[in-house]
Amino acid sequence: MAMFKGVENQESSNTIVGADVTLTGNIKSNANIQVNGKIKGKIQTKNDVLIEEGAIVEGGIKANNTKVIGSVQGNIENKEDLEIASNGKIVGDIVTKNLIVQKGGVIVGKINME
Repeated sequence: MAMFKGVENQESSNTIVGADVTLTGNIKSNANIQVNGKIKGKIQTKNDVLIEEGAIVEGGIKANNTKVIGSVQGNIENKEDLEIASNGKIVGDIVTKNLIVQKGGVIVGKINME
């Protein structure tokens, strides 16, 4: 299962944080991570992170690719692509190779594209 169109890593498993879940603490994984609920802590993975609509992350994200449809309050560091959907919001600094922001997407912070 690919987290993003064109990005596929079938060797890794997926971690899903359910819509009714509030997780306090850091997540460190090699898997793709999908957040449908709320995380109060940092997310770190060698693969991809998807923050779904209505989901909230209060902490930083370090990943290969990240797509934000919900809300992130913290810094994001990506190796490749960061995509912010039309209703996505990031309050924090960003370091990424590529940045895609759909009309209506919000960034409050500094952006460094390497």
